[in-house]
Amino acid sequence: VAYLNDIRGFPDAAFYPQLAKSSAKLVVMHSVQDGQADRREAPAGDIMDHIAAFFDARIAAL
Repeated sequence: VAYLNDIRGFPDAAFYPQLAKSSAKLVVMHSVQDGQADRREAPAGDIMDHIAAFFDARIAAL
């Protein structure tokens, strides 16, 4: 497998050790909610700041 794409942004840290052993490239997508998609308001404040913080944290964890 060359690429892994998780539309929830790889939220389950239990998989990180196996992902680290893999040679697959990761496609990390931004996600606001857990579980099934629904309509909800964006987080308060600047959405771009929220998205940047999400990716900073997720990439650091991965």
